[in-house]
Amino acid sequence: MSKKKRQAIIKRLISENDISKQSELMELLEKEDIQTTQATISRDIRELNIIKNHNDKNKSYYRLLNNSVLGKNKLTDEERLINAIVETGVSLRQIEFTNLLTVLPGNGQVVGVLIDSIRTNFTEIVGCVAGDDTILILSENKDDAKIVNKYFQQYLYIH
Repeated sequence: MSKKKRQAIIKRLISENDISKQSELMELLEKEDIQTTQATISRDIRELNIIKNHNDKNKSYYRLLNNSVLGKNKLTDEERLINAIVETGVSLRQIEFTNLLTVLPGNGQVVGVLIDSIRTNFTEIVGCVAGDDTILILSENKDDAKIVNKYFQQYLYIH
């Protein structure tokens, strides 16, 4: 099966089901006669901009981030990053030449990839290290870190 077809099925499954774990997604894919590895699922989740969201009972589940990969109007990496911050951002704190960005659990890696994708145009960001819900954004100096902080702050509390 082609990657494109597998990813289309993943998008459909995410849209139709409340899936909270990659293992649940793999089980649903097996029911569709699709055998794949956990590493492939992780890569697909990143490429499709699938995030974890919390429902009113505080249970997390996967969903497509603003359908940004659907249709003809594909968003730029920066627009996807802004959407991810708006949708999943929790807090931001500048510490010397770094910024510590906290997002909803399960979204750190996706946001980290998106931050890395804008680094060539956003030279105040040297790099980032992303965990499950925390991203450490590195800058060369305090002034650059302040610019990064101001940029992310403007999108952090929009809901």
